[in-house]
Amino acid sequence: MMKDFLKDFLKYLPAQIAPVVIGIVSIPIITRLFSPGEYGNYVLVMVTVSFLGGLTTGWLADSIIRFFPVYEKKAKLGELYNTILIFSIVSIAVISLFFLGALFLIENKISANLASLMRLGVLVFVATVCFQIFQSFFRAKRQVTKYTSFSIWQSVAGLGIGIALVVFFHHGVDGLLWGEFLDVVTILPLMYLLGIGKDMSIRKGVSSSMAEEMAKYGFPLIIAFLTFFLLGSSDRYILGFFRGSQEVGIYSASYAISEGVLALLLGVFVVAAGPILMQIWEKQGVKASQEFLTKLTRYYLLICLPATVGLSVLAKPIINIFVAQQYYEGYRIIPLVVFGFFFNGVSYSFALPFSLIKKTYIYSIMAMIAALSNVGLNFLLIPKYGYMAAAVTTLISYSLYLFLTVVASRRFLVWKFPFKALAKIALASTTMGITTYFIGSILTSSILINLIVAIGTGGIVYFVTLFLLRGFYLGEIRMILNFKDSIIKLLWSKK
Repeated sequence: MMKDFLKDFLKYLPAQIAPVVIGIVSIPIITRLFSPGEYGNYVLVMVTVSFLGGLTTGWLADSIIRFFPVYEKKAKLGELYNTILIFSIVSIAVISLFFLGALFLIENKISANLASLMRLGVLVFVATVCFQIFQSFFRAKRQVTKYTSFSIWQSVAGLGIGIALVVFFHHGVDGLLWGEFLDVVTILPLMYLLGIGKDMSIRKGVSSSMAEEMAKYGFPLIIAFLTFFLLGSSDRYILGFFRGSQEVGIYSASYAISEGVLALLLGVFVVAAGPILMQIWEKQGVKASQEFLTKLTRYYLLICLPATVGLSVLAKPIINIFVAQQYYEGYRIIPLVVFGFFFNGVSYSFALPFSLIKKTYIYSIMAMIAALSNVGLNFLLIPKYGYMAAAVTTLISYSLYLFLTVVASRRFLVWKFPFKALAKIALASTTMGITTYFIGSILTSSILINLIVAIGTGGIVYFVTLFLLRGFYLGEIRMILNFKDSIIKLLWSKK
């Protein structure tokens, strides 16, 4: 199964790379087209869209992944499709009406421009939810090529249409939102035909027992999502309320770069590992699941810890290249934010057992504690210290969540954490970090040349150091030496 994970990991990689690359490419464009205040309003709308979408897809997507192999074995996939359809329609309608009502009540307390953008955000929310539901079915079926193709389309077309509307048709920030909406609605019919087709129909019956089982499993995930939203995104609202959209824009530009790279890496692990672990649990049992979690965590550390260190030490030159000058000062938040995201990724391995035993409410409680601490610290510190306080509270809160999740998880499923591998990876990452810091700072007078050389040299230093520390297994060394052939086999071999 680990070979299946690696194969899916590499196939999912383009789907995770595309949004990050497009996001990073878009930052220098958007920050030069719009002021920090305008960009701050765009960020607030997209955070809200993410919030509304998470209320729907946050639990439905996980339910699809968790129950697809169960009902596939029972030959009841038709009922599963129909149950998801009903839940989706009801959720979209209720959440849209609730949000529009809430917006009507507070409209006179926010700017007219922000209110108009928020209304447009509802259309983006509806389209995005439908897109993510279909993507979840592709993930559950491990139809990786379809998932990847549609993900790349969404990323590339959304930015392309949005920038075209801004540059050629003289739209403001609303052009970016129309781009997000139009690129999705054009491909939804094709996704439906390829993913589900005639197997889903609102006229078919829905199993009440299935709906009840999914609700018991999935509804606690809504609480988990709300808490993760508070943990990861509430700082934007609090910043906007106390310090204004200007600081939201500066903070968000650096935050997006920090989040993008770590979200890329963690996202690949999430989309590839989840379905496979569920199948291992159902078909092979506890021991195989424990072994998989140990290997999964080791691979996460191998890839994500050096990326975290590299982003931290190269924060200033990265920001100087990728954003407009009025956003430069935000580089100071990057080390705090990336290490927060790194700890959140480690938490994922410890949170997975709660899904296996269908006790998702437990990590909801852990997340709630961390999220409330985050909100409390933000209200206490942001009014005085601004966006730097938001970055500090992000690191503190994700660290707290990791600690709570580890303690709670090990009561139900104990697996071997790769401490020995962590020590070697940490040493190799530190060596790499020292090297890249000096190269990125003093090599030449060109920031871009320094950055390129630092990244390339850092990668070599990391892998050589880890090799000397015997941080790779023999099979992994063979795969590195035959990297090209290994990638081709993993990408194109049949299951």
